Amino acid sequence: MRVAFIQNRVQLGGRFQVTFEMTKVLNAMGIVPEFYAYRFRLTNQDILQHYGSRIKINFNPIPEPKLPFEWNITNFNRQVNAYLKDFDLVINSNNTSLGLAENINVLSYVHYPRKARILKNWTWKSMFNMSRDPLLLNLLLYNWHLKTGVNDLQVANSKFTAEEFENCYRSRISEILYPPVQTTALIADKDPKRIISLGRFSPNKRQIEQIVMMRELPNYELYLIGFKNDELYFNKCQKVIDALWLTNVHLVPDAGEEERDKLLASSTFFIHSLRSEPFGITTVQGIAAGCIPIVHNSGGQIEIVEDEFLRYNNEAEIPEKINQLQGKDLLSIRKKLQLHIKQYDAVSFRSQFKKILEYKLPKV
Repeated sequence: MRVAFIQNRVQLGGRFQVTFEMTKVLNAMGIVPEFYAYRFRLTNQDILQHYGSRIKINFNPIPEPKLPFEWNITNFNRQVNAYLKDFDLVINSNNTSLGLAENINVLSYVHYPRKARILKNWTWKSMFNMSRDPLLLNLLLYNWHLKTGVNDLQVANSKFTAEEFENCYRSRISEILYPPVQTTALIADKDPKRIISLGRFSPNKRQIEQIVMMRELPNYELYLIGFKNDELYFNKCQKVIDALWLTNVHLVPDAGEEERDKLLASSTFFIHSLRSEPFGITTVQGIAAGCIPIVHNSGGQIEIVEDEFLRYNNEAEIPEKINQLQGKDLLSIRKKLQLHIKQYDAVSFRSQFKKILEYKLPKV
């Protein structure tokens, strides 16, 4: 069987973690998938370092035109069709099927529908944003894209994502397949004053808001761990730390698995600040490591963190919540959270994904 992955740009993070576990299943079936993208910001050595094992996958960059950000995503779908004619299955990680040929056998794993994101974020002012979607032409294409193809099986990473997809399309989500997360508990002595946050350095991850928050928690230490893909934003974070004279905030860029797990295991609290996070792989990682999560009250995080007290609407609420939690039975809270996340482990993911594969792959 010949299987391909497609995604316009690929880098380390939650999206590739899903690809990594999918590839493990394919490899066990004797399939070495091809991956087509405009740009790969990772190597096989990166995969080994950050995900803990090797996989068999071939990376195939295709020529990338110079286009605005949103046009790049949908143009990739149209351009990649030429490479997919002889594949038995194409796994689409591009968050949109707009532009894909309808005669291709596709499994679309939706982390969050691109159509929903662009429709929610547009303004008339953005018509003149030449780097994103000039004249809102891509927005118009999405408005006309009302249904996905009959050969395109849509699978969502959470109930929240499924609802967002079905609000945009006349098509239905066929399956909810939660992303795979390492849920094995990490054993270590907890530092009651240590807070950790995981996520690539990016404005929408709101690391700067977390840094500013630490003025109200002078007796605590915050460790911000993430991939440094956006060096300008990373440097801005450091400048804010310096400007506020904060000695209790530590930036940890591009941490390896061992360093990340050591900090996770020793931390008592985990902060996640992305608004409308479609799922929240890092939150599950934090819970697995025995951290008490405090997450934004939106998106798929609500499915992971069911206790309303552990959710907030503004970062200004976090210090008070942390101080109040110090007087609670953290062991009981931790056990309840860890029991809940068992449904998100990698073994469950691989088992469910294999069943979907068996349904989608042609019968020999």
